[in-house]
Amino acid sequence: MEDQTVQPISDSLWWVIPQKLAGVRKPNSDELIELLTLGIGAIVSVMDDPSNLDLYKIAKLPYLWLPTQGGTAPSPEQVQELVAFVDQQNKLATAVAIHCTSGRRRTGTMLAAYLISRGASVDAALQTILTANPQVELREAQINFLKDLASAR
Repeated sequence: MEDQTVQPISDSLWWVIPQKLAGVRKPNSDELIELLTLGIGAIVSVMDDPSNLDLYKIAKLPYLWLPTQGGTAPSPEQVQELVAFVDQQNKLATAVAIHCTSGRRRTGTMLAAYLISRGASVDAALQTILTANPQVELREAQINFLKDLASAR
């Protein structure tokens, strides 16, 4: 079921680490400039199709594609790639936004995985994510992945 109106990208952006890491729904080409004005300078797409990647290339926006099927969890290797990319961009004073289609499930999972990889407990990571965006709704497979990720540290 599609939303009748698309939420403005500014309302869709939610910061997990202010001015460093955020979640957002999939932006369209017209919204990339607005994301830049909101402080986002790099994108991570966790969509399972490459749509939007050409937009990021054209806009010369640093990006990382970590394809993840809807409702599923990423691989541990994808989380390692995410952490390296976010940390690299943050060292350049560039904030990163992660997106899937709605910015709630795969995006929330990846954001929580980043926090866990940086030392947060599963509960603390999920609390941070849900405080930033109460509409996040992770699937059981995604929560189990986060638990496994934390226990593997």
